[in-house]
Amino acid sequence: MLQRKRKTFVNPNHYNLGKKGWILTGGVFLTSFSLITFEITLSRVLSVLLSYHYVFIVLSLTLLGLGIGGVSVHLFRSSISKEHNRSFVLTFFASLYALAISSCILCLIWIGYLDNILFYCLILFIPFLFAGMLLATIYARFSEASARIYGMDLIGGAAGAIGVIPLLDLLGGISAGLLLGVVASVAAILFALMETESGKKGRVLSTGVFLILSLLWGTNLIGIFLPALPIGDNPGKEIHDVLFRPSSPGKIIETKWSGFGRTDLVSFGKDADHMDLYIDGTAGSPMYQFNGNLNSPDAAVNALRTSFPGYVPFLHLQEPDKDHILIIGPGGGRDVLLALMAGFQKITAVEVNRDQVDIVRKYSAYNGGIYRDTNRVRIMIGEGRHFLRRRAERYDMILLSLPVTHTSRSLEGYALTENFLFTTESIHDYLEHLTEEGRLVVVGHNDAEVLRLLSISLNVLNRRGIETVEAMKQVYILGSDLYPVFVLKKTPFEAAEMLLTYQAMGQFELEPKTSYLPSLGQVGALNPALMRLASGEFMLERFISMVTERGYDISPVSDNRPFFYKIERGIPTPVILVFWLSIFIWLFIISIPSLFWRESVSRKVKGAGSQKRFALSKWQSITFFSMLGMGFMLCEISLIQRFTLFLGQPTFTLALLIFSLLGWAGLGSLWSGRFGPESIRRGIAISSLTVTILLCLYAFLLPPLLDQFLKHTLALRGLIVNLILAPIGFFMGLPFPLGIRSLKEMGMENHIPWMWGVNGSASVLGSVMTILIAISLGFTEALLVCAGCYLIVFLIFFKRG
Repeated sequence: MLQRKRKTFVNPNHYNLGKKGWILTGGVFLTSFSLITFEITLSRVLSVLLSYHYVFIVLSLTLLGLGIGGVSVHLFRSSISKEHNRSFVLTFFASLYALAISSCILCLIWIGYLDNILFYCLILFIPFLFAGMLLATIYARFSEASARIYGMDLIGGAAGAIGVIPLLDLLGGISAGLLLGVVASVAAILFALMETESGKKGRVLSTGVFLILSLLWGTNLIGIFLPALPIGDNPGKEIHDVLFRPSSPGKIIETKWSGFGRTDLVSFGKDADHMDLYIDGTAGSPMYQFNGNLNSPDAAVNALRTSFPGYVPFLHLQEPDKDHILIIGPGGGRDVLLALMAGFQKITAVEVNRDQVDIVRKYSAYNGGIYRDTNRVRIMIGEGRHFLRRRAERYDMILLSLPVTHTSRSLEGYALTENFLFTTESIHDYLEHLTEEGRLVVVGHNDAEVLRLLSISLNVLNRRGIETVEAMKQVYILGSDLYPVFVLKKTPFEAAEMLLTYQAMGQFELEPKTSYLPSLGQVGALNPALMRLASGEFMLERFISMVTERGYDISPVSDNRPFFYKIERGIPTPVILVFWLSIFIWLFIISIPSLFWRESVSRKVKGAGSQKRFALSKWQSITFFSMLGMGFMLCEISLIQRFTLFLGQPTFTLALLIFSLLGWAGLGSLWSGRFGPESIRRGIAISSLTVTILLCLYAFLLPPLLDQFLKHTLALRGLIVNLILAPIGFFMGLPFPLGIRSLKEMGMENHIPWMWGVNGSASVLGSVMTILIAISLGFTEALLVCAGCYLIVFLIFFKRG
C-alpha cells in the first residue's frame, strides 16, 4: 500500500516549476548566498566604523528588514499580483536588492562615521527589505515547491557562510561587498530568464544592473576606484587619538583585511621608537623599534623595565622560574620583549589574529625579528585558551596583557572574541598548566576588571579547598591608572618577594591605595577593603556585594556565561534596546495583517483520499512560524559559543557551524518534499519533537563529549562538529517548508508572505533573546529555551496529522 501511494504522489519539489525549476532555485541559491555573506561582511565593515555594541544594534535592527519585507508583500499583494507586474516582480526585487548592496557599501565609504546609529539602521535596512520581499514572493508563488526552494535557500546560506572567509581574505571588506552586489544581480538575471512572459523588460533591467555593478567592482579590483573606509573618524576608537592628535599624528602605512577583521599598522614617522597595531581601530598594541641586542636595547625598549607595570612580576623571579613562559595575545610583540629581557629560555606566544603576526614578521628589520627568533620564541596562531587545553606542558608564567580586541566574531555581533579567556574554568586551566612556583599575570585596563579576576580566582581556589584567607596569600594586585596588574600564584607568595615588590611600586608610579600585597600588614598603605578580605573580616560574597553597590558587576563568570567584560550591572543597555524594538516590530508584524485574516474551512486534500485537513487558526500559524524563527537563532548562536572553545578559531567556528547547520537543514528541507499532503503535520510533529530531544541532549552532553576529542587535529575536530550538527540540522530543516505547504493545502497561500515576515522578525528577536538569556542564566539555558520553542511546535501539530 505504501509503495502504491508513493508512486501516485506528485513530488512537490517539481510541481509547477517545469524545466526552469533549476533556474528558479539557482536564483534562490545566489540570493541566499549573497545575503548571508553580506551580513557577515557588513559586520566586519561596521566593526571598523563603530564600537561592537553599536554593531550589535545596527545588525539586529537591519535584519528586521527581512520580516518587514515579507509583511509588505502580504499587505500590498493586490498591487504586486496585478497581471502587468506578476511576471516582472521577481526580477525587479532582485535588481533592487543587488543595487542596494553596492549602494550601502558606497554609503559607508563616503559618509563614514556618524554619531547617529539610526542612520546606519535606515540605510542598511534597505537591502534586507528587498531580499525579504523577493524571498517572500517566491515562497508565495511556488508554495508547493517550498521543500526544494527552502532547501536551496539554506544551502545557499551555507555556501555563503563558508565562502565569506576566502572572500574577505582575498578582497577585503569593501571589494567583497561590491562583489556581492554582482552576485545578487546574477540572481536577477536568472529570475528574468525564468519569467518568459515578461519579454525583454526583465532581461534588460537585470542585465543593465549586472553591467553597472560589474563595472563598479572591476574598477575597484584593478585599482582605478579605491575608496578608503574612514577608520579614524570615530572618537570612540583608539586609533582616532593617534591619527588626529595635535603633535606627531600617526599615519596608516599597512592594512590587511581578513575574515577576522581589519588590521592596521600606524607609523609616527621614521624616527619614532614604536609603531602601533590596531584591530578594527581598537585594541592598540605597540611594536617597538628594537636593535636585537638585549644587553643594550633601544631606549624605549629599555624603558619598559623601569616604567611599564607589566614588567614588575618579572623583577624578582628566581633563575629556575625562568624556563618557559606562555604569552596569550602578544600583539605587536611588547610582551615577547619583556620575556626576552627577563631572561626566559623558552617563549611560546599564541595570537588569535594571523594578520598581526604577518605584519610583525614583515617588519622584522624594524622590530629586531622577535617573531623570527625560532631558538627562543615560538609563535602560534590560535585562541589562547584552546591552545592551552590541548597541551600538557607546564609553564613558569602565563602572561595576558590587555587581551581584548573590543570586537566580536559572533553572528549576533555582541559576544567578544576573548570571552573564554577569563572564566572559572579558564582560571582552573591556567593553574593546572603552571609549575609549582608558576604564576598567572594579567595586565588589565581598569580596576573593575582586576577585581573581577580576583573574585573568579578566589571562587576557583575555594572550590579547590582553599579558604579565602589562605587564597589571598596567592594573589597580589598592582593598582595603576593605566595598566593595573593581577598576579595569581599556584602557591603562597614569600614575604620577602612581596616586600621587594612593594619597594618597586614607587619607581613604576603604581597606586598603593588600589593595590594589595599579601604578608606585609600595610593596612594603612594598601587597599583597605582587600586587606579586610584577606584578614577574614568579611566574606567574598560581601566584598562582591560592596563593589556591586558602587555600580560594578564583578561576580564570577563561567564558560556557560562568559561575559567577563560586561562590568556594568544588569543587562547592557544595547541588548535591552534591541530586545524591546524587536518585540515591537514582531508585534506589529503579527498584529496588523491579522486584522484581515480570514479563517479557512477544512477541505479534502486533493489526491489524498477522503482524509480531512486540520486548518490551523491564525494564532497557531503565528505561533508556529514564530517559534521556528526564535528557536533556530537560539540554537545557532548558542552552539557557536559552545564550539568556539573546541575549534579554537572564532572566525572558522562561525563559518563552519553556519555551513554545517544550514547545509544539513537544506538537505532536510529537500527530503521533506517526500511527504505527501496527508503526512505534512505528522512530519512537522515528528521532526520538532526530535529536535527538542536532541537539544536537551546537546545542552548537557556536549561539553564532556567535546573534551574527548580536544587534542585531535583541526580537520578531524571540524568533521566531528559537522557530524554532531547533522541530525539536529537535518530535522530543523523540515518544519518550515512543510508549514508553507500546509498553508497552501489550507487554501491560505495568500498569507505565506506574512508568515515569512513573522518568521524573519522572530529570528531577530531570537538572536537578542539568546544574548539576554546567556547573560542572565547561560548558553545552556538558552539551548533549553530553544528546545521549548520546538516543543511548542510539536504540541501544535500533535495528533493533528
